[in-house]
Amino acid sequence: MKRTLNASEMKVRNRAGILQLIRQGGYSRAEISRLTGLTRAAVTVIIDACLSRGMIAEGEKNSSAVGRKSVGLRLNGGYGWMAGVNISRRAYTVGIVDFAGKICREYRREITANDAPEKVLGEICAKTDELRAGMPGRFLGIGITMPGPLDRERGILLHVPNMESWENFPVKKYFEDRFGCPVRLDNNSNAAAKAEEVYNPDVQGKSFLELTVDSGLGSGLILHMDNRSVSFDCELGHTCVDAQGERCGCGSIGCAEMYASARAIVRYAQTLDASLCSWKEIADGYLSGQEACKKAVEREILYLSRVLVNAANCFDIEAVVFAGDIAYRFDEILAKPLEERTQRESIKRKALRMLTSQTGNTAVASAANLIADACLYMAEEN
Repeated sequence: MKRTLNASEMKVRNRAGILQLIRQGGYSRAEISRLTGLTRAAVTVIIDACLSRGMIAEGEKNSSAVGRKSVGLRLNGGYGWMAGVNISRRAYTVGIVDFAGKICREYRREITANDAPEKVLGEICAKTDELRAGMPGRFLGIGITMPGPLDRERGILLHVPNMESWENFPVKKYFEDRFGCPVRLDNNSNAAAKAEEVYNPDVQGKSFLELTVDSGLGSGLILHMDNRSVSFDCELGHTCVDAQGERCGCGSIGCAEMYASARAIVRYAQTLDASLCSWKEIADGYLSGQEACKKAVEREILYLSRVLVNAANCFDIEAVVFAGDIAYRFDEILAKPLEERTQRESIKRKALRMLTSQTGNTAVASAANLIADACLYMAEEN
């Protein structure tokens, strides 16, 4: 049975929707009223309250408008700042991001999947203290992104392949105890998809899949329903693309991550040419006509397209956004063949746009965006 929202919940949702529009496009009051279906009076009440709290600021007047000039609105970066932390199997990145999404400071350090969680998190906390020293304004919280699967409510990783030492470790509580602030933990690809909706105009208002292709194959899904977007966890990297294939670290057979991740394509390419050590080298070699690189790219297209056909058959998506190592020279090498193959082999025969991420530093921006998202819904309390 569908639950009816009460007046207070509806007010929070309306406010969050308005702030999300302002984040995406700096719309005027009139444009926000048109896009949300709320009256001008209702929009003005919410906007005036957010202006008084310092969450948003008046932008420049739209001189191209006919008649009365409209005034765009924008998030106020000075409202506060957030720490964004990304932890992967091979590195961690920590950054300081203001409320408007500007990365102010950042630091990256390589690690190994075997490093103890206490050691890695201790370093990250110390670096966060260093980076946040002297930052003006209020500290809004810490967003953390890691490979999945994970339990965001309990703030722990579950059985993540090749990160066994992190299983059930209380990551969220570790930061809460250390900093005493709001902390959000999410799958890195799911968080990247949420940030993409803010920063990438090509997918705003659309249902899309985000694929992070690097040491693993992560996926996040945004579907638009009832005039709002909803994010879903999905583990397409652990769907089967070869029933007779290798056993994955998750325990299953033939997972896409074993064949379509950047690590997998490099591993295959090295069986043809031992000097190839990265997707960048493979991509450059492909464009210069190297035979080993051509075979490696063809194999990547085969397995990535199997993942995309599965996604197209299961979800009513309009686009796929690629992030991670695979984004290098993606438009020149992979975009067109993936579009053609997915349309030809999916049951709906639907053309999907193949795009690359527009979030800049995906790791830091996506992690910090978890706190920015939470602030939209906590605006009245703040």
